[in-house]
Amino acid sequence: MRLISGTAEPWNVRVAIVAPPVASYYGGQEIQAHDLVAIWENDPQITAAFVSNRPNLYPSWTRLNKVRYLRTILRLPLYLANLYQAAHRAEILHVFAASYGSFLIATAPAATIGRLLGKKVLIHYHSGWAEDYLGRSILARRVLRGADLVVVPSSFLAEVFSRNGIKSIVIPNVVDSQRFQYRQRELFRPRLLCTRNLEQHYGVDIVLKAFSIVQQKCPDSHLSLVGSGTITNQLRELATNLNLKNVEFKGAIPPGKMPDVYDQHDVCINGSRADCSPVSILESFCCGLPVVTTAAGGIGTLVWHEQNGLLSTPGDPEGLAANVLRVLGDQPLARRLAERARTAVEAHTWQSLRPLWVQAYASISQNPQIE
Repeated sequence: MRLISGTAEPWNVRVAIVAPPVASYYGGQEIQAHDLVAIWENDPQITAAFVSNRPNLYPSWTRLNKVRYLRTILRLPLYLANLYQAAHRAEILHVFAASYGSFLIATAPAATIGRLLGKKVLIHYHSGWAEDYLGRSILARRVLRGADLVVVPSSFLAEVFSRNGIKSIVIPNVVDSQRFQYRQRELFRPRLLCTRNLEQHYGVDIVLKAFSIVQQKCPDSHLSLVGSGTITNQLRELATNLNLKNVEFKGAIPPGKMPDVYDQHDVCINGSRADCSPVSILESFCCGLPVVTTAAGGIGTLVWHEQNGLLSTPGDPEGLAANVLRVLGDQPLARRLAERARTAVEAHTWQSLRPLWVQAYASISQNPQIE
């Protein structure tokens, strides 16, 4: 712990965490921001306040809130006003970032206001599309290079940023190993769980195609899809066309209820086409589910093939299915993968990550008393 020079009192830094809210859509950014704000509560060194980059519209605008692009336009002045007020009270703006439109309407304005007000800006980037987006966007590269600190959750993204001339540090995603508790299974049943939002890049269609192969070998197998998204109807139609049985579209489930969902399943399956460091995989690690996944993006830095999970090539449902069948057919392997994964997840607990975040904030703090 760094102390204020000449005293025994811990220094305190005021941080505004700017991110999407946990609402009806539970994505990785939303959950990470929510968890960080909650974890920092009552911390002696960090005072964190949350700023939503998707503020609620006025009650009288309820109907307008259903119009996708119009609601974005209407939210922008509210977001900027809230951001301006929060920035006056904070020393550091901790800005969560993704790619494409989200970066333009949420990240870039926050970085700009931080600069105008003389605040330190930390950009916390989460996106498996970074390689493509940074190659296309001069603005994104300039904003990121102008930040006081860029944080990414995996070495995969750090390498992408380095190739684009952007310095970054790696602080892994955090997972609450107390809330998501490990359960040792005596039998790994064909009860599969996919906890990704229903968007094209998460490859849930690949999961369904793989499950069709699994179900031919294991007719009593069951697949639960947890998440919401823009291709829900397409995926339902695909499940029908594949004549799948025992596929349950559970929709979005609040984070507080997810431990029970993991407890009811025995294998985590993930078919991402592009990804970074999925929190859902970390939660599966915590809960004792062996992970079978594609090696998209940064997943290979999180899941090590035949060590703490099984990897297959992105876009290959046959390979994904073969690994599921391998886990189900080799119970000792399934148990070994789950046990090793539980050990690996220790690097993602708050006990391990808190010192890294304190050091990150301290490295850019304006407090002249910090040694």
